[in-house]
Amino acid sequence: MESSKLFSVVFTVAWMLFIFYMSSFDSSVSASQSNLVVDTLCTLFKGFDKNLVSLIVRKFAHFTEYLILGMLCLNMIKKCGLKSCLAILICVLYAASDEIHQIFVPGRSCRVMDILLDSFGSISGIIIYDLNKK
Repeated sequence: MESSKLFSVVFTVAWMLFIFYMSSFDSSVSASQSNLVVDTLCTLFKGFDKNLVSLIVRKFAHFTEYLILGMLCLNMIKKCGLKSCLAILICVLYAASDEIHQIFVPGRSCRVMDILLDSFGSISGIIIYDLNKK
């Protein structure tokens, strides 16, 4: 395997492992991670509803993690000479597996809406990557 293909595969798998690692934190650790951003935003913008800001920050993090995964995955698929639609399949299946994994993490749960959000993030990343390469 040529070095650019190998690098692409390794980097994509590393990002998947990062997502898995982040999903392995129990609810209290996960909340404290997002609360740092939430508290900063609420301090900068007085009067914002903390619960709403927290929801937006957490969902934006989901979307962004998977947007990056979509870009990395499509890059990997293209370098390996495979069909681009395989990137969508890999990302959607990974989003579902990640949510299932969270069933086994204390205080976390499997949410269909998060699978959809993660999938939308991946597809957005794939589209952005594809538009940028044309």
